[in-house]
Amino acid sequence: MNGKHPRDWYIDLAVNKYFANVDRKNLPAVLDCFNPDAVFTIQSHFTVHSGRDTGIRKMFETLFEYKTILHTDFEHIVDPDGQSISSRFRVELDPVSGPHVHLMNVNHWYIQNGKFQRVYVWMSGQNVLT
Repeated sequence: MNGKHPRDWYIDLAVNKYFANVDRKNLPAVLDCFNPDAVFTIQSHFTVHSGRDTGIRKMFETLFEYKTILHTDFEHIVDPDGQSISSRFRVELDPVSGPHVHLMNVNHWYIQNGKFQRVYVWMSGQNVLT
């Protein structure tokens, strides 16, 4: 679907279609949220992953090596006219070995044709999206 969507559509895309599947480590469902030529930028760490099936896929394969992943405590700002959403949230990660990771992040997504085209992330701590 092209064009403007209602506010709740953007929140559903971010929370239920994207983050819920990240937490489940459901790679096909996560990648389905992105356009093939999407670009994912971790602005706070000057890192860019390009292409849904190449750079972005590899980034999530690395993230999914964590034992547990949990995103909670969302706050959203939605711009239906600009087809974008920003979300502030808490991230909890447990590695296979090592200390628990707690982050407070902000993501900003630009939507094109109903999927993520550009994503910008600001992290409060270490870059877990390498």
